[in-house]
Amino acid sequence: MKPLHLNHFARTAILLSASTLPISQVIAQESSDSEVTQLEVIEATVSTKSPATTEGSSSYLAPVTYSTTGIPQELKDTTQSVSVITHQRIQDQPEFNRVIDVVANATGLNYGQYESDRFSITSRGQVVNSVSYDGVTTYYDTRFNYGDNHMDSAMFDRVEVVRGATGFMTGPGNPSASINLVRKAPTEKFQSSLKATAGSWNLYRLDADVSGSLNEAKTVRGRLVGSYQTRESFLDRYKNKRYMLYGVLEADLGPNTLLSVGGDIQHNKSDAVLSGGLPIFYSDGSLTDYDRSTNTASSWAGDTYTTTNLYATLFHRFSNGWKVETNYTHSKSERTLKNSYVYGAPNPLTNTGLSTATMSKIDGERVQDTFDIKLNGPWELFGRQHFARFNYNFNRNHYDNNYYKPVAGTLPSVWGDFRPSNFHVPEPQWEGRAFTALTGTITQHAISGINEFSLSDRLALTVGARLTRYKVSDTSFGPYFTPYKNSFNQVSKYLGLSYKLTDNFSVYTSYTDIFQPQTAVDANGSYLDPVIGKNYELGFKGTLADGGLSFAVAAFETRRDNLAVPTGARLPSGQAVNRSVDGAKTRGFDIDVVGAITDNWNVQMGFTSFVATDQDGKRISLEMPNRIFKLFTTYKFSGSLDGLTIGGGVNWFSHTERQVTNPSRQNVTIDYKPYAVVNLMARYKFNKHSTLMLSVNNLFDKKYYTNNGQFSQYQYGAPRNIQASFQYEF
Repeated sequence: MKPLHLNHFARTAILLSASTLPISQVIAQESSDSEVTQLEVIEATVSTKSPATTEGSSSYLAPVTYSTTGIPQELKDTTQSVSVITHQRIQDQPEFNRVIDVVANATGLNYGQYESDRFSITSRGQVVNSVSYDGVTTYYDTRFNYGDNHMDSAMFDRVEVVRGATGFMTGPGNPSASINLVRKAPTEKFQSSLKATAGSWNLYRLDADVSGSLNEAKTVRGRLVGSYQTRESFLDRYKNKRYMLYGVLEADLGPNTLLSVGGDIQHNKSDAVLSGGLPIFYSDGSLTDYDRSTNTASSWAGDTYTTTNLYATLFHRFSNGWKVETNYTHSKSERTLKNSYVYGAPNPLTNTGLSTATMSKIDGERVQDTFDIKLNGPWELFGRQHFARFNYNFNRNHYDNNYYKPVAGTLPSVWGDFRPSNFHVPEPQWEGRAFTALTGTITQHAISGINEFSLSDRLALTVGARLTRYKVSDTSFGPYFTPYKNSFNQVSKYLGLSYKLTDNFSVYTSYTDIFQPQTAVDANGSYLDPVIGKNYELGFKGTLADGGLSFAVAAFETRRDNLAVPTGARLPSGQAVNRSVDGAKTRGFDIDVVGAITDNWNVQMGFTSFVATDQDGKRISLEMPNRIFKLFTTYKFSGSLDGLTIGGGVNWFSHTERQVTNPSRQNVTIDYKPYAVVNLMARYKFNKHSTLMLSVNNLFDKKYYTNNGQFSQYQYGAPRNIQASFQYEF
């Protein structure tokens, strides 16, 4: 495929921006005297909050979302499956103090653990690897813990999740879901709060949040959010300390121009990090059944990372209703992981014998630079108003991860009995030279355009496309990684059609796709084309309770083409030869209900069911729950119980299974039963300043697994635990 160079992208973006504005201005002027049927355009003045902001509302229902197309839409008007975890929902569950905790409660999403602090998020049978901040896409690598899904939730207004293929908005990824983390913005009115939390396993946390105008005219505003937390765990020896500081300034440069400058720093240090998990088998082939507190890691085995993000955004609204927004983000993450990964099958009598052959120290760094410019607005044709959006996005991601072996003789080759709570093995000395490394640079340029056509008062057609120039230069070395270089162009498409049955109910259908680069090669040594994920969706959406309660029902089919399958042959270099096959499918449906049943009663409910098959029709992804039900609800009392809010919920996951290898090198299927985790909360607001809150998680102390057999190991989910917090608002 012919390369598409940066200067071509730049010229195209400039031409689009330059040509569209005069055209739209002329059209607006020419039609000013005629009657035009207009779309409902959601507006906000520059100096007020975004129309999508959920802070300040007591509802679980987000007013609008930009996540599906970049065009502001109410949930009932989107042509994809969308869930939003609002500010109020996050406040109602104080255990939501990390992004992973929030995301794990969105409809259809599940998470697993590679390590105590490293997670994998899945949706519709696929790993989620698309993350954006304030709608600006970044590169998210699930192989390493740079803190992306471990970020503190205190700095975010809401978390938006779009299920299915999202290539138009995010570029590369899987046809699973995309996550958009939206930061809190400054407020005009002064507000501040201080919250102290204590909980099980010596959890202690302090949150502070102050916001308001910095001058009398309220044209300059600022916000500062901070958190500090220490905690232990149900795992022996595990300790964690982390802090977050986020600040943002915004200024009205004029009645239609807004400048925002902000940044955050997040630091996390964990000791005795459980890598992989506990062994499933003893050496005689019998199954283990360890206490949930059991940890194979010694105290020195830890994970430390620091992430710094800096960003600037310039927004301008033109007199004809068009808007342009430019964003630059710089992110740097540094981490050190002392990996205490042990594997094998211990002796059933002594619990010794795990191998330490793969232990290593990893020093890593990731630097990302992102530039993004958006242009959007209404235009008129044939007496109707339509809405267009154009976008250019650049992302450069440089990663450098170096692996160091223990110095020979400084670490035992066989692990001892790790069951005692005071288990300890001295930290080995680490070699000064890396024996393998994963290092390289991924560069992406993308240009996109989308239009929402108002075909009639009830019928709307959305058509869009994104062209991505993807280039990777990987200079890895050593036994674990193979260097490679590749570049290609890829088009991602968006097609949506919605029909309003009434003002409150609509039906829709949509097609979206996404691509995932791969490193597999064919018989000629050429890289296979990217895996293409296609999502077909048919849905029914609407609102009840005077618009306060939103619901959506969607049937979907996801297809994956160009999947690599080994042929059994090898190139002279020893690299495996692969061929591409089409036809892996996931079929299922989602149900999503969110909002207020009454003024005092909030609810968020989601159910997902799917079946995934390979190109031969054989069931796959059995290690993931294919049916997930989630419910959380709160009720705010009035009258004599005014100030009291109670709530609770349940997360239910269906049966899973995984094929593992026992000590006799035989394949064995391990079954995991369905389970449900029940959570409760109660909050009492004494007055406008003081609030006390109590939450109980995993009320019935259900034993479940967050790693269900990967590499013949498992990890437990958290037992019953309690948190109490006191918040004072000034």
